[in-house]
Amino acid sequence: MPTLRVQGSDIYYARSGQGHPALLFVHGAGADHTLWGDQVKTLSQEFTVAALDLNGHGRSSHRTDAGIPSYVEDVRALCEALEIPTILVGHSMGGAVALTLALDPPKNLIALALVGTGAKLRVHPQILELCRSDFAGALDLIVTWAFAAQASPKLREQSRAQMERNGAETLLRDFSSCNNFDILARLHEIQFPTLILCGRDDQLTPPKYSEFLQKNISQAQLSLIENAGHMLMLEQPQALQQALRDFCISLRGSLE
Repeated sequence: MPTLRVQGSDIYYARSGQGHPALLFVHGAGADHTLWGDQVKTLSQEFTVAALDLNGHGRSSHRTDAGIPSYVEDVRALCEALEIPTILVGHSMGGAVALTLALDPPKNLIALALVGTGAKLRVHPQILELCRSDFAGALDLIVTWAFAAQASPKLREQSRAQMERNGAETLLRDFSSCNNFDILARLHEIQFPTLILCGRDDQLTPPKYSEFLQKNISQAQLSLIENAGHMLMLEQPQALQQALRDFCISLRGSLE
């Protein structure tokens, strides 16, 4: 897996495929690039696809100034390195990164896909408290709330294991960063075509968050996915992949 050097950190990423446009996947709190395994495998058959580990996650090294501003720097660097028209796909905290980057975008950014996110990401106080005092309890609560009721125990354990690998410090930093994130007043500045996707049963970023994004971003379209909670890419991977594929194809005409 290749790396980029960003502000003293080695940022790891996976890249595959050769088609246009590119899709750059940004994971959410406590996760890493492997969250997008199904999407990378499927969509790289038609498009260039990249997924990174934000600093302090996965195989990317830690930074002392870690948090959303530093994650934006990581994503900007990789987006520019792709050197082709790129759609930024962000989940939850990764959506906050995508929205922030869109306010001061790299030249090759052409669109956003926002998955289970919002313009303000207030975190439930119980999650924050458990992140500080009981890491195992925090993981248990998060995976309980992150999935729809019908999600399999295997998916829940997969998500829990990923957060556990990245550690308590990373999880607290990520959720604290989310809790402080708020660009409600600046959404009108975003002028990119934007696909907004949300699970109908999302408890962490309920559909009303996505509906607000759709109403306040001028070129936005919203799709609510049935039988899914917050972890769309795991719960309904085929529906997410189809929506992203259709969005990419719809943008191809503007690239010719």
